[in-house]
Amino acid sequence: MSDSKNINYFSIDSANLRELAGAESHVFNNDDLSIILNGRPSDKTFFREGEVYQLPEPRLLLFMSGEADVHLDLEQYHFERGTVILTTPDVILEFERIGRDVEVCGIAMKEDVQVTERIVTKISAKDSELLLRMMYLLWDMAALSPYRREAVLQMVRAMVADVQYIKQASDSTVNKTAISRHQELFQQFKTLVSHHCERERNIPYYADLLRITPHHLSAVISRASGRSAMYWINRAVVLRAKVLLRTSGLLTYEIAERLHFANPPAFNNFFKRETGLTPNEYRERK
Repeated sequence: MSDSKNINYFSIDSANLRELAGAESHVFNNDDLSIILNGRPSDKTFFREGEVYQLPEPRLLLFMSGEADVHLDLEQYHFERGTVILTTPDVILEFERIGRDVEVCGIAMKEDVQVTERIVTKISAKDSELLLRMMYLLWDMAALSPYRREAVLQMVRAMVADVQYIKQASDSTVNKTAISRHQELFQQFKTLVSHHCERERNIPYYADLLRITPHHLSAVISRASGRSAMYWINRAVVLRAKVLLRTSGLLTYEIAERLHFANPPAFNNFFKRETGLTPNEYRERK
């Protein structure tokens, strides 16, 4: 099977942005970006608790009100007023809880803006106000005729750079010695698993990348998270399998091949063990 088959689930090219953002929101969309101001997805048409989504484009979101608990890839986060989220392309998102009073402003970038680092951080009221003013200015610039494409893209890049600066400044005030080596290795491990889990599902592979022994890696992950290293590897694989089952239209044996299982029964057994459902049962229920 060719690796050229892409997952394209919650893409701003295909989503009904007005339905997503709510009737009171302001929505702008062109070939370069989408902007949502005062988005209130209260009906949860797109974002539902327990569902798994993949976001193809990088996004910059500012929580204006409400709360949500989510997983981005293998990281768990709590979003609330003043939380800014910058996602890399193809992030996998899973909501645990979404408040009905959630309001967000945000941008999804289709082309020409590179985001290489995921950032989730709480920012000050002053920084929130500045970022919001930049979003409104971006809206005004994007609506000008003729369209000033390069100016719009430069402003988006400036907003991304500002969020990166805020995060770096926040990190510089943290006492780095307070962060244990175990937690640091755990974060590095989860990042590597997110990148490589479709092909690599053995602890020695990740231990080698981290330049430690498999035994030491297993002990560190267990101590840092209370879970085994294989738990995190299997969770990453299950998330990707769920996205493929929900969005790709691929047959089960094609998904097994894409995820590099030895054969379809091995994939079926793995998925049933981890979720309590066979792949087909999961697809039919959803």
